[in-house]
Amino acid sequence: MTRRDALSLAILALALCASCSSKSDGPSPGAAPVTSEKPAPEPAKAPVTVVVAYGSEKKTWLEEQAQRFEALGEKTKSGRPIHIEPKAMGSGEAVQSITSGELKAHAFSPASAVYISLLNNAWSAKTGRPKPLSPAGDPLVLSPIVVAMWKPMAEALGWPGKPIGWSNLIKVSADPKGWGALGHPEWGRFKLGHTHPEYSNSGLLAVLAEAYAGARKTRGLTAADLDAKPTQDYLRTIEQTLVHYGKSTGFFGDKMLARGPAYLSAAVLYENLVIESYAKRGDAPFPIVAVYPVEGTFWSDHPYAVLDAEWVGSEEREGAQAFLQFLKEKPQQERALALGFRPADPSIPIGAPVDADHGVDPKQPQTLLGVPDGATLEKLLGVWQSVKKTSDVILVFDKSGSMAGKPLAEAKNGAKSFLDVLHDRDDVTLLFFDGALYPAIGPKQLGKDKAELVARIDGAVADGKTALYDAVARAYELALARAKAEPARIHAIVVMTDGKDEHSKLALDALMKRFSDEDAPVKVFTIAYGAGADPTVLEQIAEAAKGSSAKGATDTIVGVYKDMASFF
Repeated sequence: MTRRDALSLAILALALCASCSSKSDGPSPGAAPVTSEKPAPEPAKAPVTVVVAYGSEKKTWLEEQAQRFEALGEKTKSGRPIHIEPKAMGSGEAVQSITSGELKAHAFSPASAVYISLLNNAWSAKTGRPKPLSPAGDPLVLSPIVVAMWKPMAEALGWPGKPIGWSNLIKVSADPKGWGALGHPEWGRFKLGHTHPEYSNSGLLAVLAEAYAGARKTRGLTAADLDAKPTQDYLRTIEQTLVHYGKSTGFFGDKMLARGPAYLSAAVLYENLVIESYAKRGDAPFPIVAVYPVEGTFWSDHPYAVLDAEWVGSEEREGAQAFLQFLKEKPQQERALALGFRPADPSIPIGAPVDADHGVDPKQPQTLLGVPDGATLEKLLGVWQSVKKTSDVILVFDKSGSMAGKPLAEAKNGAKSFLDVLHDRDDVTLLFFDGALYPAIGPKQLGKDKAELVARIDGAVADGKTALYDAVARAYELALARAKAEPARIHAIVVMTDGKDEHSKLALDALMKRFSDEDAPVKVFTIAYGAGADPTVLEQIAEAAKGSSAKGATDTIVGVYKDMASFF
């Protein structure tokens, strides 16, 4: 080896040692620093939102479970958190909103499978698509439709030992003596409440049960059955006992307790609402019990279906299915039982509070009725419209100066939408007011005179102050006279105002005294329109006159008027 070769080897060895030293001892001066930081975490993935339109009867349970589900941090397979957006609404309202495209729900959980049929029927009629929008779905919880009655009244009919049915209710309602025919003249006439069947599941199933009873069938109801005179006469007889209709089953349950037997003898409710009434009883004079009609009734089975719609993507479907599986698990089903529902899970035994101590019978119902197809249900609604109790409504319309501009324009649209929802056989009277009262226009039958009423509404001009109490008193006087002349109608007043009373001769306490007759046939419904109205006073008037109150604004008044129409 030459000296040059030896020197080359020495230089190479020193270079290798320097390299080893730099790896073990850190960077040499002037070299780029070496860091030991971990890679930055990936950004959080956006949640997938699952919109669940559901029957409001199970609001407490379902919204509790939606919160619990999200707290568990459930995610889709791609790692996106699942956010549940529950939307409580009437089952019929949900069908209308989904069909119109207003509501892009990913999952639908109505109170009953009946509304799955109605949704598919409506969707097919709109789109021409033969494939159903909604599958049958999985039942979540169960609650039978019952006739909720004050215990002493049910006992007068033979409860609990004697089976009671629609025929018993017809008999006591048709007797001129009313409850006096059973030894209780102090109870007056028999008064029933159920919701509007085009808005609410319990109302639709009540009318369907009445039709089955009239046709003397428990399965296979047909269009021919609904056209038969005995069926229609039976339906008409029961519907004549109605105090008024309504949008919410819970409304009847709550108001029955708050207002007592003078308001309602009975109401078509869900069994779970009867159970719930024992915790809400308050000053109610008697407990409420469940009557399971001997002719048969329905399970309100609360199906949960993931919709087959173009707006339901794969991850929304995955999230909706995950929530369904969560709801069917035992802890969630046991919580439903604690709230008065019967679990859909058959492995969970039925116990308290589904018991006699809460006015219900876990061995009932004994006879279940068959759910017909969507076309037959649509036919039923048409027949009901022809036999339902007709209404005589006085529409009290505030045209004071504060209504000028958009408020008046939208209030006019609301009032006209109210007329659109009523039936051609209904009568309407218009009563305009500001600081003065104007001559009543009507009564006018909508089938013949609707155009005139619409023209009068369109012609209203905003001016003057607000004589609210005088206007309500005048309308009540007219309505009482009409009720005396035609007792077989629903008699009501619907009052809309955007202000506080400032020009009446009559004081509020004097007005309230006019509503003191608990059995008065006229109910008052009020709408507080805009921030200037006094909702407290309007609620007091509605409660004293056994009606209901609502609030509206320029962007919601049309919907509020439509909701009011559900009472008729």
